[in-house]
Amino acid sequence: MRNLIQFIWRQHFTLLFFGLQFIAFFLLVQNNSFQRANFLGFANEVSGGAFEAIAEAKDYLSLKQVNENLAEEIGRLKSNEQEAHFGLTPWVKVINDSLYRTQYEYTKARVVNSTVSQRNNYLTLNQGSVNGFQPEMGVVCNEGIVGIIKNVSQHYSSVISVLHSRTQVSAKLKSSDYFGVLTWDGKKADKVQLSDIPSHVKIAIGDTVVTRGSGGVFPRNVLIGTIADYKSIKGTDFYKINLSLVVDFRKVSYVFAITNAMIEEQKEVELNQTQEDD
Repeated sequence: MRNLIQFIWRQHFTLLFFGLQFIAFFLLVQNNSFQRANFLGFANEVSGGAFEAIAEAKDYLSLKQVNENLAEEIGRLKSNEQEAHFGLTPWVKVINDSLYRTQYEYTKARVVNSTVSQRNNYLTLNQGSVNGFQPEMGVVCNEGIVGIIKNVSQHYSSVISVLHSRTQVSAKLKSSDYFGVLTWDGKKADKVQLSDIPSHVKIAIGDTVVTRGSGGVFPRNVLIGTIADYKSIKGTDFYKINLSLVVDFRKVSYVFAITNAMIEEQKEVELNQTQEDD
């Protein structure tokens, strides 16, 4: 308190000056409509700019929640897509009819760690067995295919990326349905390879390649990429095809693990068929 009194005593002329200036300014604005209008306009502009800056800051700070909400909504929409349903009478195309049941369900997860520059690349997700995640579940993002879950703990999952030496995914040309095997040669993080496409098939740079959906890990027609270049392999009847991935693995933040409600039934039928052949 003593320091405050000493400060006021030392600066009382300055404080008196600013006080009189404020009173004069107040009287000027109060008694002159022109100055009052200009002052109010200036004050509104300043306060509006300040409120806008505060609102933008709040929006930025809430981006995480917004992204999570969007990811959940995208998951729900993907689960309701026609490709995610199995028709009990497949020739009857009635959406939302009791003849259809959900075959593929999409569950949101956040990528907490990932690599792109290794020979074998992985992603770590913040969801595990307590969330229903299991090995061999397909993983996609909003843009396209990401990989396949390899290991799970209670709260985390490890995903083999498409950019992995052991990744093999059944893929097809969207325009003709000719299918082959998707692999990665370990060279570029934005390029993968498609093999086993016969050289008599008409293809062109820019053609779209999607999942075939034969293994039950991924639904049909999940986007993979487009043909970047191709050439015939000498001494064979097949192409060597390089694809440009639609997914930028350096930016993947949210993904969806895919649960196939009918995968066990498919595996059982295929196993029985294999045993009969033996």
